[in-house]
Amino acid sequence: MAQANPNAAVRQSNGLGPKTYVVSVATGTVSVEAACAEIMVEGGTIAAVEGTADGSHLVVQGGPTPAVVGVTVVATFDNL
Repeated sequence: MAQANPNAAVRQSNGLGPKTYVVSVATGTVSVEAACAEIMVEGGTIAAVEGTADGSHLVVQGGPTPAVVGVTVVATFDNL
């Protein structure tokens, strides 16, 4: 989650670990289930699944940038 310092300025953070990704799944290419399985093989942890329809989003914690065919990274959060 974003964190505020004592001066009420907002600074970057995600609260889930060193890096978190939000990805979109194109189910015409890969199922959400298969995308989750491959992301976990790559070393990521699935933190949330929006649904199983085309364009559904996953939240992936840790691991390398997901490199699954049919999966597009739409946001990356670094815990600096």
